[in-house]
Formats: sequence, structure tokens, C-alpha cells
Amino acid sequence: MRKLSAAVCVLSAAVLCQTAIQAKDIVPQPYNSSNFEKVFPLQYQSWIASKNDSKTEDYIAKYPFLAILRAGTGGDTGPRLLGLRGHYYAWVDVATIPDSGIPNGKKNEATTARCNVCHSSIGPEVIRKEGERELQSNNLSHFAYMGAHSVGCINCHDPESMKLKVSHSFLDKMLTKAGKPTFEKAGAAEQKSLVCAQCHYTGYTVEEKWKDKTGKIRTATVGKTAWKNGFSLAEQEAFLNDGKNFPDGKPFAELIHPISKTPIIWSIHPDYELFKTGIHGKMGLSCTSCHMPKVKAKDGTVYTNHNIGNPMNTFKDSCGSCHSVKDEAKYQAIVKQMKDRAEDLRWKSGTLLAKAHLEAGKAWEVGATEKEMKPVLQNIRASYWRFNSLNRGAYFHNPQETLGEFANSIRYAEEARLQLRKILAKHGAANYVAPKFDTKEQAMALLKLPNRAAATKAKCRSIEVDSARWVVPSKKNGTYDKNYVAPDAVETWYTRECRKPVKG
Repeated sequence: MRKLSAAVCVLSAAVLCQTAIQAKDIVPQPYNSSNFEKVFPLQYQSWIASKNDSKTEDYIAKYPFLAILRAGTGGDTGPRLLGLRGHYYAWVDVATIPDSGIPNGKKNEATTARCNVCHSSIGPEVIRKEGERELQSNNLSHFAYMGAHSVGCINCHDPESMKLKVSHSFLDKMLTKAGKPTFEKAGAAEQKSLVCAQCHYTGYTVEEKWKDKTGKIRTATVGKTAWKNGFSLAEQEAFLNDGKNFPDGKPFAELIHPISKTPIIWSIHPDYELFKTGIHGKMGLSCTSCHMPKVKAKDGTVYTNHNIGNPMNTFKDSCGSCHSVKDEAKYQAIVKQMKDRAEDLRWKSGTLLAKAHLEAGKAWEVGATEKEMKPVLQNIRASYWRFNSLNRGAYFHNPQETLGEFANSIRYAEEARLQLRKILAKHGAANYVAPKFDTKEQAMALLKLPNRAAATKAKCRSIEVDSARWVVPSKKNGTYDKNYVAPDAVETWYTRECRKPVKG
């Protein structure tokens, strides 16, 4: 297999570069994306431009009701949720969340290395060299010697051919169960969406036993989806509510809410699912049509923009191939209107849900029975599944389903509250009014986390120790990534919570 020069590999104005380059011909460590810079300079520079999208936001402060809705996550430090930003920060964002491991000041031993599949280019490399089960069966820190690398080239490309690739096997298995073509059998446009779908989907994990080559029985954390019935929220919900789909015969639950005792379905980010059921997906577009448009360099070279972000910021290139560029202002106004409507419904449903959780907690306190509470919890569960699924770009990916399911979220929350009024009255608490949660401080206080200050301090120390473990060895063995982002070099949970006194 011959080596190709950078000049040949760069995309021409008319033809997509289809090269067959061996990883050893390019870099010794293909998971270090900076090593691809000389071979694919235009793509690399557009990818690195996501560094400019560094702003994040404390969503618990923006939406205080989220503290109540996400109760039970984050351990003793309490729930957290930061706004999205560029792929450049994917690794540091997962490495600095309270959920990632035991905050004991030593190692993040509780977090599966499977997180590296979507937050680091380490994941695909481990799968390529050691096998998928090894990645699924070790903890996050096990591969620290490889260095801290964010989402990069080989998360989507085969390092030997640069063709699009999905590294982990769950996607094909789930597509097959849904009656859809696997990645290799899918058309070119769908493949461009599926490389995104391997991370931008909602699902759940299960633990599976397996025997390694030494005969040792080990436990792997394996991803699953609820696509068997279809991609809509209602179809996925039906799958998750059917106990026949799970070994214990019970409807799936990610966690039991500590206040209301609701068995929660924890939707993450069904970007792919909502896109596929939306108008753009139905018309045959791919994720890259909008998020990674073809652009022209100063010398006239046409290449794919790897600075994945909001298509409305690149309207001419992202939308212009289908919509009139001269009407950009009109389309911008339409999208803003959709976003504003979704935002209004998000506030209404989130507020109602938070009150329902608190009122359910009071109902348990005054003696409500499991039989009385069963329909209440079913309504809260249904409401939250919809609320938590309709985040990020849902309003754009599928405005019809977004607005309709937000309305259903509100309906289920209101039904739960009506049921709770009767239960509270029956048990002598008719006058109960849920406490205020107008600010983050008010909402967090309702969670009753007496060890929050100590847990936060321990987690801060854990992040500091772990950061060194990812940097020092990689500098010695040559795997250090020049694009490494230290937890204190950019706004993170660490900079927000570890540099100020934390109230209990």
C-alpha cells in the first residue's frame, strides 16, 4: 500500500479524497488527532476550530427545577448539568463531572472506560488493538497511560483507509433489531448519520459476563437502545415499559428518584432518533448535511467542515444548498420562533414536574400507600421521559414531535399533581404547598445533601490527582496530545465548584 502525499490527500474541488493510508504511514498513534494535521490540514484546522466554542453554562442555575428533576445523580455532590460546547472539550467535560467515579481523592474506579467511545479517540484505538470487551470491562483510568485525547479523527474514520467507520458493535446489533440496515449495508448518506448516531443517541447500559483469553470471567458494560419498536419517543417508551424486554421482567428504570420514588427512564440525548423522525431526516438528509457542510478554502479547495456546530451559524453552507440564501433572515426568524416555543414549554413542564416530585415526596411522608402512588409515579415517569428527551437541538431536529411531546409532558405532570391533591387530602395534608425553587441554592437545599461540601472537596481532589495520572505517563511515553485541556484551563465543573467555598 503506497504512501500518499498531503497534497494528494487533500480534498479536491470536485472529488472526495478516497485514500488508502495505513496508520503507520501517518502517525504512530492515530488516536492523537494532532498527528493528522500534516496529512489533512484543512479538515484538521476546521476540527480544531471547535476550540473557539468554549463557553458553557450552569444549567442548574439557569433552570433551578433541574436540581429536583436530576436528584439522585452526582452522588453526595448533587446533580450537575453544563451546556454544550465544541468537541474539542469532550474529554475534559466527562473527566470533571461528579458522576465520573468515586470521589475518594485517588482514582475514578467506578467509571467505565466505555465512556472513551464517545468522549475520546482512545476508545476506538483500544477496540482496534485490544478488542471491544477490554474497553467495556475496564475503568476509565485504566487507559490513562495513553493520554487524554478528545473526540477526534478515528472516532469516525478508519485510520488505515480514512473511510467512515463505527468502532463499537452495539450500533449494528440495535439497527438489526429495529429492522434497519447495518452500517456497512447502509447507503452513503445514512452512514454519515450513523457515525454520529454511535454517540448522539439515547439508550441504556447492561452488564454482561464474558470469558477472556485467560479463562477469567469478567463483566462488561454494554450499550443498548430502545429502537425495536421505532425511533419516536412514544415507540421507545413502549419498549422500555415492556418488562418482557428485560431479564427481570420489569419495566426498565435507570434510577429510583430519591424524593418521589419514581422509577426513572433516563433519556440522554436522542439527537439521531429525533432527526430521523423529523422532516430533514425523512427527506433523506444526513447529520453532516447541516452540521458538516462542504466549504471552500481560499485556494478554491472544497472540503468537509469538521467544526461541528449550530448550522444556523453557517447558514450559507449548511442550509444554502436547499434553501434560498437571500431568505436567511426569514429562516433565522422561523428557527428562533421554534426555539422560543420549546423554551417556554420546557419551563412549564420542568416546573410542573419538579412540583410533582416534591408533592409525591410529601405524600409518602404522610402515609400514602404504594397502591395509591402507582398511577402517580407512572405519570411522573412518562412526563420526565419526554421532558428529558427534548433537550439540545430537538426543537430543530423535529419541531412537531418536540412541541407535541412537551405538551404531553405537561399533561402527564398535571395529571400526577391532580392525583396527588386527592392523596394528600386523604392523608390530612390538603394544605401542603411545594417549597420554592426559584434559584439553584433554593433547589439544591431541598435535596438535603448533608455531605455535599465534603464530597465536593473530595471530588475536587480526585480530579486533581487523576489529571496528573493522564498527563505524566503520556509525556514520558510519547502519547501526550498537544491539544490536551487541563481541568483548570477552561470553565468546567472543577473551576465552578472547586475554587469557591461550597455550602452543605
